Amino acid sequence: MSELKTYTQEEISQHHTKSDLWLVVHGKVMEVYDISRYIEDHPGGVDALVEVAGTDATTSYEDVGHSEDSREIMEQFLVGYLAGAAVEASKPAPPPQPDTKTRPNQLNHAQGPPMSTRKQQPKWEKYRTLALYIASLGSIALVDYEAYIRNPRSSWPHLEHGGFWRGVLISSAVGISIATAVSIYVEKTLHATKDFDSYPAHMKPLNEVARVATDKHGVLNPREYKAFPLIRKDQLSPDSYRFVFALPQQKSVLGLPIGQHVAIRANIDGKSVSRSYTPVSNNSDLGRLELCIKVYPDGALTGHYLTNLKIGDQVEFRGPTGMMRYRKGMCSQIGMVAGGTGITPMYQVIRAICEDPSDKTIISLLYGNNTLNDILLRDKLDGFANTYPEKFKVWYVLGKPPKDWQYGKGFVTKDLVQNRLPAPTPDSKIMLCGPPGLVNAMKKSLVELGFDKPNAVSKMNDQVFSF
Repeated sequence: MSELKTYTQEEISQHHTKSDLWLVVHGKVMEVYDISRYIEDHPGGVDALVEVAGTDATTSYEDVGHSEDSREIMEQFLVGYLAGAAVEASKPAPPPQPDTKTRPNQLNHAQGPPMSTRKQQPKWEKYRTLALYIASLGSIALVDYEAYIRNPRSSWPHLEHGGFWRGVLISSAVGISIATAVSIYVEKTLHATKDFDSYPAHMKPLNEVARVATDKHGVLNPREYKAFPLIRKDQLSPDSYRFVFALPQQKSVLGLPIGQHVAIRANIDGKSVSRSYTPVSNNSDLGRLELCIKVYPDGALTGHYLTNLKIGDQVEFRGPTGMMRYRKGMCSQIGMVAGGTGITPMYQVIRAICEDPSDKTIISLLYGNNTLNDILLRDKLDGFANTYPEKFKVWYVLGKPPKDWQYGKGFVTKDLVQNRLPAPTPDSKIMLCGPPGLVNAMKKSLVELGFDKPNAVSKMNDQVFSF
């Protein structure tokens, strides 16, 4: 890296044609790439790159969202730095410091049931409640006493008469008893202290609640990075992890439209590095952000940063980003082709449709991987397929399947697309996400099958949408 040259913005802006295309990407160390040799292989098409040729393309790069694979591909095209960036690189910004004032619910997700966050009842409220109970008991005792002395067998005949004042006393006692009972009931109702953790974990949130949460503005900011602490880390396979981060409050809403993603930023060896990932949690999962990520040993962010995260570490997030914002009624049928970690944006859409009884959209998924262990979220996908068979079907394809494999073998092909995904109609849509080779092959096959030619940069209403 030390042998790479530095270039001024004026020099970079001269490389803005299809045959000579440079661009600048990423934070404090602004890296310059010559991608002239890669332009024809770009999954988003030539025009998307020409639009940002000769400029700082960081925002466009992050907003579209790219996998770890794309970053590894770009490394071979690195030619230098934007003038001044190398100097800044020698002064790395300090990494986010862990929050020493950890909230009770941050670490307990990984260590056991969350601690209660209920507020203690003030002393004066306890005394008021006690006084109400005493008044109620006194009133009841007075009524019982009156009933007793009116008993013909009572030995207190001189108290059997009394007339007006006795009636006033009895009616007052009854009134106090009723008022006290109502006050206690209202107090318990209006000052209820049950919080999110008070309800059984197995209870599914009401759909009305989920829709309201989805409509709210959340804690994410599309222009500024915010740090959230890691509260849980599970290894799903030899090279994939589930990361769970706590939002500021237990009932905080993430604020992520269905189908969009977030950018993670970290300082690695004095260089600001960012990548985009699609959470598998959504706005109905209050207080947390969950990611399933495949790590690469040589990956700048995954291999050197995410893999080594510990509980309590702070990670910076920005979002939402991306062109897709799924909404109910967008189409009647969706066909999906995913490869590897490309399943995460598909899972967002699948979950939203399956968990909404009013959404009648039918989904068909072709999910390709190399080995059985590479399949991410299989338990979730199979669960949706079994629970909502009228809505969702999945067909796995493995390059190296086990002997008893009952699904597809080899590659995701044009024939599989034709046989297992919806036909091209005005009310059908295809979604693609995965390695560039898979995405490019699928785009070609879909056009041959009669679908619209994919645009260089996918828009939400395109018939063929590439994440």
